[in-house]
Amino acid sequence: MAKRTFLWCDACRRSFDFPDVQEGRCPLCGSPMRELGWMQAFVRGVMAQEMVSSGLPTRHRQLVRMIWTANGMGERYFRALAPPVTYQKFEARVTDYVCAAAADGWVRVILPASPIGADDQSYRLDIDDEERFVAEMAALFADLDENGNPTTTAAETDANAAQATRR
Repeated sequence: MAKRTFLWCDACRRSFDFPDVQEGRCPLCGSPMRELGWMQAFVRGVMAQEMVSSGLPTRHRQLVRMIWTANGMGERYFRALAPPVTYQKFEARVTDYVCAAAADGWVRVILPASPIGADDQSYRLDIDDEERFVAEMAALFADLDENGNPTTTAAETDANAAQATRR
């Protein structure tokens, strides 16, 4: 059996077979490469993949944000609550809240089976308790001063959220 060797790119953290590489340069980034044995290339490749985050959770959060802010709802909630933060900070905080509510199971993110031919109404939130949703959203900003800084301790914030949920 012939000995197999590979070339490793430190910049891309990937290994390539000799036929895929021209003049010892990475086919993706053009960086110089070094020779590795088969087992060493395999182990490096596995380790490099384990250290790279996929980005899927970030994309998932972006999709949730796009759904709850669709059709101007984000701006309407922002105007109604008038929180002492910028719209960008409002959107980020409410997106975290929607994700937590979805994890708790009382808010469901509805997606079509395929994006092909899907209309905007196929993407939506199903909220079991609208009053709770709005009350808890308002409670997210109740402990902030006019500059958007917290005015209460974490324990007081938890008590405020629990009280808003009971209303």
